[in-house]
Amino acid sequence: MEPSESARWGTFRSKPTVLAVVRTLTSAIRLLEALPVFAGDDRVRVAFAVDERSRNSDGVSALIRGLPAPIVPWDRVADLDCRLVIAATEKLDLRTRKPVPMLVIPHGVGFHKYVPDVDTTGTRVSGLVDPAVLRGDQVRMLVTHPSQQRQLAELDPATVGRTVLGGDTSFDLLTTSVPQRARYRSALGVDDRRRLVLVSSTWGGESLLGTDPGLLTALVRELPVDEYRVALVAHPNVWTWEGGWELRRVIDNALRGGLLLVDPAMGWHATMVASDLVIGDHGSLSMYAATTGVPLRLAAFGDEVVPHTVMADLGRKAIRLDRHRDLRAQVEQAIGDRHAALVPADTVFAAPGQALRLLRTWCYDALGLPEPAWAQESAIAEDPAQALPDLHSLHVVGSVSGGAVTLRRYPFVTVPHVTPVEVRHVSVDDRERDVRRFADAATIVRAAGRSDEAARWLGETLDAFPGCRMAGHATSTGCQVRLRDGRGVALTAPPQLRDTGLLTSALYTLLVHDRELPGSFELRAGGRTGRVTVSAV
Repeated sequence: MEPSESARWGTFRSKPTVLAVVRTLTSAIRLLEALPVFAGDDRVRVAFAVDERSRNSDGVSALIRGLPAPIVPWDRVADLDCRLVIAATEKLDLRTRKPVPMLVIPHGVGFHKYVPDVDTTGTRVSGLVDPAVLRGDQVRMLVTHPSQQRQLAELDPATVGRTVLGGDTSFDLLTTSVPQRARYRSALGVDDRRRLVLVSSTWGGESLLGTDPGLLTALVRELPVDEYRVALVAHPNVWTWEGGWELRRVIDNALRGGLLLVDPAMGWHATMVASDLVIGDHGSLSMYAATTGVPLRLAAFGDEVVPHTVMADLGRKAIRLDRHRDLRAQVEQAIGDRHAALVPADTVFAAPGQALRLLRTWCYDALGLPEPAWAQESAIAEDPAQALPDLHSLHVVGSVSGGAVTLRRYPFVTVPHVTPVEVRHVSVDDRERDVRRFADAATIVRAAGRSDEAARWLGETLDAFPGCRMAGHATSTGCQVRLRDGRGVALTAPPQLRDTGLLTSALYTLLVHDRELPGSFELRAGGRTGRVTVSAV
């Protein structure tokens, strides 16, 4: 807004303006990581402008307004009196009222990918500012390692002397947030007995999603839900070009199998910190996993990777996931291989932990102002936006040996293989929204509800669904079960086994196997073990 408007309508007095320019959802998300360098300083004003000429601008304005922050109309940016421009997009060709310093921060790890050039039919190196713009001498490019300066100099001499060596805000968020791992896992609904597998995909036809979207469904089908959960982080360009609705439509089977789709604007840092394995491609998240010590497997790796870069080296070092072999066995081996970082962080990031501090120093020097007196805070990643979704319909595979019941549970979208000594059945929670599932259920359970309602609910459920062999209702010590023949049973379990669906399925498996009610039995499921007592009611 103009100074006259600010004086008339504003609360804060007119002051030097920092213009934050966003163009794509990717660049907006990354730029917001950098803006804490101005936090708490009333000597400057930060204004946002959105260049919506990109093919991946959808959702950008909504993200900024949701902060909430006003947006300077693009046709008025040239007349804005600003002292510094900061952006996370290399497509920065801004005509300002007078020459001002401009800084382009990276929106990924280095310059490792060829992408389509919007102005030609060819490709360009992602992240590289147009040399013609660089020659204007207003723009500087932030790099995170001296090797990137050498790479850029080989690509175009115009970059020489026009780079700034700094840190990587995402890498710093990941490393400073490690002490919060238990909290993030709790927020995601992942306890110590479960492993979290994070699938990450960049954008484009050579990405993981572009080459093998069915991998997501295969993972949720093959990994028992009491032992594993799976999450997906898709590049923001997937969300903007394809649209969230189309993305969800394509991966619907995986979503119904319990896949967590992480919001592109928040949550991926925390989810990666919480994860036990990353399955990725040639996107930046694979490099973040490799440099922070999270076990990594590659499920895709495109030819669009720039040769002789750290990403190209990662493609040679990292083990590939083999879709023709047992996925669960490969996942277990990968998690068991946890060791030091696959790629030494100092070969990718020259200033770990210093991204915001170095950025603040450069920005205030460009503004001609002394840095604030207080130290630059080191941020941690925000909590994940949502917990992993509950599964209300499961295929349960059970076996009995020596009086012990062992169960494996899978999403309903899976039809797991069973051996001759195993029993398979469908268990449905009464919160299931697909009414067709109840017709398939051998056991129907209610995981929450008042104890004085149990008898009525059990009877009504068996009457409503003739194919159901038994119904279970939660109690404070386990669950109460009503069998099809009218018998009532109370199951008392230790705290780690007080899962109504699990207990009811264990009893079903026992009765199919032995046809007699025992006084107690050992139950094993997903790392949980304990003795369950059985009594008639």
